[in-house]
Amino acid sequence: MLKVMNTAMNRVKVNVRDKCPFMEKCYRKNPIHFAEMSHPHLERLVIDQLDDTIKIPDVLDFECDRSQLLDQLKVIQIVMRKERDKDRDSFLKLKNDLLPIDIAKNSTTSKSPNKVSNSEDRNLDFENQQSSSSSVSIMDTYESCKLNKDREEIRKKAIKKMKQQGFEISLVEPGEFAVKYALAAPYYIFFTRIDKSLPTYNQPLSITFPEILDKSLGEIKSSLQISFMVDVGWLCLQYLLAGQKADITILYGDGGRVDKEKVGKNITLVPIPQPIQYGCHHTKMMILEYNDGGIRIVVSTANLYTDDWENRTQGLWISPHLPSLSNLDDTNNGESKTGFKKDFLQYLKSYKQQALSRWIDIVEKADFSDVNVFFIASVPGNYRQTGVDAWGHKKLGYVLSTYASLPLNSLDWPIIAQSSSIGTLGLSYEKWVQRVIVSSMSRTKELTILPNFHFIFPTQKNYEESFDCQNACCCLCYRQQTHSKQKWLEKYLCQWKASKTSRDKAMPHIKSYTRLSPDLKRMAWFMLTSANLSKAAWGTEMKKFYSISNHEAGVLFLPTFITGETTFPVEKENDDSNIQPFPIPYDLPLIPYESEDNPFVNDIFDE
Repeated sequence: MLKVMNTAMNRVKVNVRDKCPFMEKCYRKNPIHFAEMSHPHLERLVIDQLDDTIKIPDVLDFECDRSQLLDQLKVIQIVMRKERDKDRDSFLKLKNDLLPIDIAKNSTTSKSPNKVSNSEDRNLDFENQQSSSSSVSIMDTYESCKLNKDREEIRKKAIKKMKQQGFEISLVEPGEFAVKYALAAPYYIFFTRIDKSLPTYNQPLSITFPEILDKSLGEIKSSLQISFMVDVGWLCLQYLLAGQKADITILYGDGGRVDKEKVGKNITLVPIPQPIQYGCHHTKMMILEYNDGGIRIVVSTANLYTDDWENRTQGLWISPHLPSLSNLDDTNNGESKTGFKKDFLQYLKSYKQQALSRWIDIVEKADFSDVNVFFIASVPGNYRQTGVDAWGHKKLGYVLSTYASLPLNSLDWPIIAQSSSIGTLGLSYEKWVQRVIVSSMSRTKELTILPNFHFIFPTQKNYEESFDCQNACCCLCYRQQTHSKQKWLEKYLCQWKASKTSRDKAMPHIKSYTRLSPDLKRMAWFMLTSANLSKAAWGTEMKKFYSISNHEAGVLFLPTFITGETTFPVEKENDDSNIQPFPIPYDLPLIPYESEDNPFVNDIFDE
């Protein structure tokens, strides 16, 4: 069995695993996932067939694809057989626990140690030994609160009960984030705090989800959350921990994973179908509406579920408070120097969703004049003439060609790309990466010259040493079959290294693109986005049109609009300079792959 699977399984006791947040909806076939997460509905089917050919009962108490189910059961059979042989006492306890599961699972809560973000307890029914059907959960009570003081009282009670039941809780004190936000000027970019990396707890640019919702930024009236994967219970818990109202509209990918069990009246779910085959709704973004009429926009790389916020490197940009325009102002007013408002509204309107009408109206009435970044998004479609420069790499290229400026030695300023997934890029570097991506990202007000290209993607070893491997999960996506057709990529690959920010072991789900000077001291621009290095995300030229498959969203930082300079400093230049270095999520200089290195591929889970 695979080394990484053995590593994970050696850390797992079969009777203390957390339940998979997707339960019957889980589609994974990853042995590491099954070693770490409990799936009682599957384990019951396998527990007495560990040494036999698996037979699926004619009647099941959950809906499924039987072919997929059989594949899952075969993996679980291997995992459970290994657990049995390693620790028979624990295995017998698991077997006994599974027998009365239909009665027990709805009558009591687990007393085993858990993390505060564990989706198994997402409804926060802490009343031990009480029937869930006859008691009101703390979450339900919290959501019914009308007053802040009542929400705060229930918040304190919930935290106390979580601590009593063994939850690991490490919360940033509410009411203080406004100071951290002010000190993040002028970039307002943050990176998720890493649970298992203590140095990140005190970093000025580290952030937890409740901090985004912090009261010091305003009292939240309602929220729009846009994502690919969503655990609604986990999301509501973050609002409780922040002491804020959880009145949320959620746009999510129809092909994504959404855990929406026991959704309350305060939650509106809006599935987004993908018009193009194999495309996905990959945007991660939110709008927070405050009681004072203002809003705040957050553009992120993290999905709305626990794994993405615990031990992975994620990036976020948080806008300034955007006040409401006065009634006398034209809604065409309140635009930023970067045209952010126009582009953002165009993106929201592209959904053609009635559920967004109110949010579009709110955005139209907001004053964006303090926003200093560009909004760069992708919207699925085949574009012939209209809208060609509105989305994807063409939008990025248009902005760079209009505003970016580089010195005469621009050929020596490489493009550095970094993402968590790699698409099918073509048979050669020149086919798409150079012709499309590097070409668009090299555009400036001056002549376009194609520079060198570097791509940061974790090696197999990077993953094996990561927190994701320890936790038996994975956020990276690349297949050996795809890589075998684009071996040329190895020439451009660099390892994931982030020791300076104490995120070496925090696998990068962040996606970023930038252009640096040869001495690595200056930056021409930086883009934080949900878009991976793929044709689906950025777009590609077809015979008669320009095609994009995914919804994506990101922000582009250009020095002219933020510092008034032509480039950003990457490190502190001198004590007299008032311009802060731009925060980069990885180490410089880059470290190319060694001869024995291979890019991480998901096929390791199939072995």
